[in-house]
Parts: sequence; C-alpha cells; structure tokens
Amino acid sequence: MFMKKFLFALMAIAAAMTVSCSKPADKNDDSKEPEGPKFRIATLAYTDNWWSEATTLSVETAEWWDTWYFTYDAQGRVIDVDRKQEDHPERHWVFNYDGSTVTVSQKSDNKVIMTLTLNDKGVCTALKDEWDETAVFEYDATLRNTKITKEGELRSELSWRDNCLVSWTKAKENNRLRTFTYANTPNKGDLHAIYSEAVDPPARWMYETGLFGHGPAYLPKTSVWDDDKENGSTITCAVDENGYCISETKTFPVDNGKTPTEIFKITWEEIK
Repeated sequence: MFMKKFLFALMAIAAAMTVSCSKPADKNDDSKEPEGPKFRIATLAYTDNWWSEATTLSVETAEWWDTWYFTYDAQGRVIDVDRKQEDHPERHWVFNYDGSTVTVSQKSDNKVIMTLTLNDKGVCTALKDEWDETAVFEYDATLRNTKITKEGELRSELSWRDNCLVSWTKAKENNRLRTFTYANTPNKGDLHAIYSEAVDPPARWMYETGLFGHGPAYLPKTSVWDDDKENGSTITCAVDENGYCISETKTFPVDNGKTPTEIFKITWEEIK
C-alpha cells in the first residue's frame, strides 16, 4: 500500500509539472488572464533615411515626418486617429462602434474607408475596404493572427512559437517567407512591432489600435527574408522606466558607406 501511495504521489507531481510547463505564458499562477497594460499607445511616429543624404540615423537626431495620434473613449476603445505627415494633406479618421461592427470614416467628409467585423473577443475577423474588397483574419487560442485571406485568396500564413511570431508567408510574392528572432525584453505595451504586410489596409497604425489581436510576447531582435538573408535587419528596442518600448530602430547592412535605418518612436499615456 505504501508503495502504491508513493507511486501515485510521484505521478501527481509529474502531472503538475507537465501542467505548469505547458501553461500559456500569458496566464499567471492563478490561471487567470493577466491584467492589461497600465499604459496605452498615445503616438506612433516614423522616419527613415532611405531617400535622404544622411548616412546614419538615430532616435536623437531623427526628424519625424509621419506621426499618428490615438484617442480613446471611456471604455478604452480607440475612437480617433489623427495622422500628420510631412508634405501630405492631413488624414484624420473616426471610429464608430455598433455592436460587432466598427466603421472607420474620414473626419473631413465622413466617407467610410473601411468596415470591421469583430468577434466576441473584440478582435477583427473581417475587414471591408472602400473598394468593397474583404480580408478575413483567423487567430489562434491566444488571439494572435495566423492566417489572412482577401477575396478568398490566401495572402499570408503566420506561425507563432511561445506567443512570438516566428515567420509569415507573403503569398502575393510567391509565398516569400520572412522570419524573426526576439530579445528577452517583454512586450509590455502589446505592440505589433512585427506584423503581416500582406494586406493593406490594415497598415501598422491600424494594428496598434488593438483590434487585430495580440502582438508578440517579446520585443523583436532580427527580421529577414528567407531568400535574402544577407540583407536582414537588426531591431533595437529601447524601453522606459516602466518597461514600455519607446523606440524601435531597424538597421540594415551598410551599403556604399550608408546604414539604411527605419525608426518608430512611441509615446504612452496612463490608463486611468
């Protein structure tokens, strides 16, 4: 009898260890979903030196020529995105919520530019653009995008490991494969620092509204196309005192004495 109890105890311990090891990383010790971020994105600014004469570029020296300003309602939903871009007319969008439907309209003339259908988790499963073309989004159990089709045609398949996007295919370019690695820094603000470019819209700023599920659990480190490994990019993310990413600097291999660079700068507002 003692031996049976001893063996049963060992089996129980082994089972507990299996559960603990396999428990999703985004759940706490009480198996409850973790609290959301204490801060949310306020602005997203972009710059690069692809077409400028600058041989190097940094967050400190950059001139930000493209910035999005996010506004939220009392429920924490994005309701307004104001884009100010150098040498371009102002673009300002308003989000209206009606049950599972979200319409995104131009503020200047109320023209609807896209309509989103949300599931019961508040995540976009279908997007109809202003040309009446519809993209469909599929997700895994952690609400991370795994597949995108548009007008019934496959556009992108996305693979995740440990809640981090490790690759996606771009069907419009013969299933070209892009792969990623990550730093050990948690992505506290749930940024979509890595996202699928297979469907436009949505572009990066739309992903940051939170309507397209979660981003990677950690901040990215490298990004490379499988057929162009020599030109992969290195991504350096700086975080503030609260652990939130405030800049993403993506650098490419030196070319004729120039280091091509792309930078996103992020500011955050506290959720009251």
